[in-house]
Amino acid sequence: MGDINVLVVFYSKHGTTEKLALAAGLGAIQARANIRLRRVIDLADRSTIEASPEWKDNLDRMNRDYVAPRPADPVWADVIVLATPQASCAEIEQYCGVLGGDRSLAGKIAAPLIAGGDGSGLRAVYAAAACAALVVVPPTQDSGDALADARTFGRRVTHMARLLKAST
Repeated sequence: MGDINVLVVFYSKHGTTEKLALAAGLGAIQARANIRLRRVIDLADRSTIEASPEWKDNLDRMNRDYVAPRPADPVWADVIVLATPQASCAEIEQYCGVLGGDRSLAGKIAAPLIAGGDGSGLRAVYAAAACAALVVVPPTQDSGDALADARTFGRRVTHMARLLKAST
């Protein structure tokens, strides 16, 4: 499809962040990128998950619908969208920590998104992505429609990656 590859990595318990990640992926597709959608694994133990029927049901569905990020995914990607819920960035932070071990990823674009809150909740993700030597692009301004903003952000970071790729 396109010359830009976008890896959309997300963590979601109840599906809200999943929708945000899907919207960002759609924006990337609209900008003619290839995408991969990946859900990072839960850090919570199974008994904690089982205690919440909604979390358990969504987790079972998402485990059928998505695979966890593979080591080849960030190498393939020009852009890595990192979508996280407001309440828990630990899973995405841990994923960024894994990325930090591969210096070949230096200079790729990290595009953090947060569901259900303001961008200040992304500070830990910004820091983790920067420590992984990724170029962090903050999300677009809040228009009141989180999904529309995520689509716009997906298009914007794809265009940025295309410009960067063309200049090298």
